[in-house]
Amino acid sequence: MSLDSQIKQLKELILTHKSAVAFTGAGISTDSGIPDYRSPGSGAWEKYDSSIVSIPGFLKDPTQYYDYALEMYPIRAGAKPNNAHFLLAKLEEKGLIEGVITQNVDGLHLEAGSSNVNELHGSIRTASCLECGQFFQMNDVINRVKQGENPPICKEFEGQSCNGLIKPTAVFFGEGLPKSPWDSAVDKSKDTSLMIVIGSSLQVSPANSLPDVALRTGSELVIIDLMDTPFDSRATLKITDRAVHVATLLEESLGL
Repeated sequence: MSLDSQIKQLKELILTHKSAVAFTGAGISTDSGIPDYRSPGSGAWEKYDSSIVSIPGFLKDPTQYYDYALEMYPIRAGAKPNNAHFLLAKLEEKGLIEGVITQNVDGLHLEAGSSNVNELHGSIRTASCLECGQFFQMNDVINRVKQGENPPICKEFEGQSCNGLIKPTAVFFGEGLPKSPWDSAVDKSKDTSLMIVIGSSLQVSPANSLPDVALRTGSELVIIDLMDTPFDSRATLKITDRAVHVATLLEESLGL
């Protein structure tokens, strides 16, 4: 099937269901300048050992994570939403999708104007102390690391000495997902009649169980991703293309 035909089919699915849920992964943000994790030749885990964003790895040597964060943070901090993020915000505003479930920690959906966003893996924009729970802006934490404080330590909380280790509020491997976003995402997946997966290879558990939840309750599934996924054979439509390209064509087709 040609890309034009696929875009037409996607448009018809969205207009027919009018209650879609978008499920997004790293691939929606690559055109914002944020590298994904698994793409051959460019994925972050080809350059770094993924253990640095695991809880055991972080607790064993947090300096490795913050060395990685120092390199990556300017890229993340400078990233802006692209047309795919903006289109999802427009679709929500028009009542054509119920909201966004995202594996991403970059905050770009909220910046683009989406209001109903479940950030399954937390956010890289804030951090918290593992001892007292005090929250920090990640900009401030990174500035402390730049000044030589690696790892950054919580000095005090409510007038008391703390000395706890500061960690981003993004979910690391080995951590459980935040309960409220997860419970809401499960409910959305059960209730939707159309799930649109954008930019996720559906490799990370438990988030990758949500398409199955949707399918088992009768939803149709669309996947937009450059890579093969375990759900391709169960999808009503698979578009192998960049998210931002598909978004641009779909926006034109919908006349938004």
